[in-house]
Amino acid sequence: MRSAPPEARLARRTAVRPPVSAPRSAAPWAAVALLAVLLLLVIVRLPWAGDLGMHAATIERLRHSLVRPRDPLVDADAPSPYYSPWMLVLGCLARATGLSVFVVLRLAALAGLVLLATGVRRYVRTLSTHPAAPALAVLSLVLLWGTVLINWSGFLSLNSLALTVSYPSVVALGLAFHHWAWLTRSLRAPAGWDVWLGLGALWAVILLCHQFTGVVATLGALAAVLAARPPRAQWPRLAASAALGLLVLWLWPYYDFFALFTAGGDLEEVHRALYDHFPGRYWLVLLGVAALAARWRRDRRDPLVLFFALGALVCAAGFACGHYSWGRALPAALIPA
Repeated sequence: MRSAPPEARLARRTAVRPPVSAPRSAAPWAAVALLAVLLLLVIVRLPWAGDLGMHAATIERLRHSLVRPRDPLVDADAPSPYYSPWMLVLGCLARATGLSVFVVLRLAALAGLVLLATGVRRYVRTLSTHPAAPALAVLSLVLLWGTVLINWSGFLSLNSLALTVSYPSVVALGLAFHHWAWLTRSLRAPAGWDVWLGLGALWAVILLCHQFTGVVATLGALAAVLAARPPRAQWPRLAASAALGLLVLWLWPYYDFFALFTAGGDLEEVHRALYDHFPGRYWLVLLGVAALAARWRRDRRDPLVLFFALGALVCAAGFACGHYSWGRALPAALIPA
């Protein structure tokens, strides 16, 4: 008996092969849904911890005066870096609606989670087309840390995110992911001047909303540019984007952004704790580092590898030089891993 041609045999094998991708893709998304429910319950509870009272005071000051709000920590007519674009939006909301400051903070937390979730999804889609990739990225970002707790704004471990969910740092992180996604796509395909100027303005907003997350966003953007190796025709647009961002930072009326570079004070000693219990806090991230090594073998200019290297370099330099506040750039190494 003559055997069937190879094409027919392949068709039969393909026809009877059970679909395995759908269940594998659904399980991570189910876990993300459970995580979302837990964080929504946290928003309802809105735990009083850390700087929550400080952010509430900032909104209250803006509710009473949008033009000349006094320092939220002390009753003084002085500028404050807490008066960021995001807090200005929340102050306007409180002023226009008369809502309680804690209702406004709950709405801020909800908006921050939405920005973060959509930003992660958009950025991951520039790296992978696998259906489960965004869900697996979300789970890794909040769970792949260590067995010693760490609570800092701008850090995405589950307990830290739960305690800081209403802080400006969560909004800034969400905007950072959107910025990286937008920048990556603009580097791959021709984009107009309006797109590049929008990227520069968004970069400035992130820096103004949460300065430490702004550093992380800057390192991620630099990694994207280095990985893309843009042609010279794009350099003027990149320069204009950076110039507009710097102009927005300089024109922001509520505080002098560039004065923060000389306002070290007690920051170094406070941030020394970031380097304590280092293995216990971050050891699970080594799984991600191993994955980055595999990506590096495939592509020496992989954007995640470059992002990780820049973040690790800044954090190591901070430890070596005693500038422990540079440890706030740790998410620049943790996020890509």
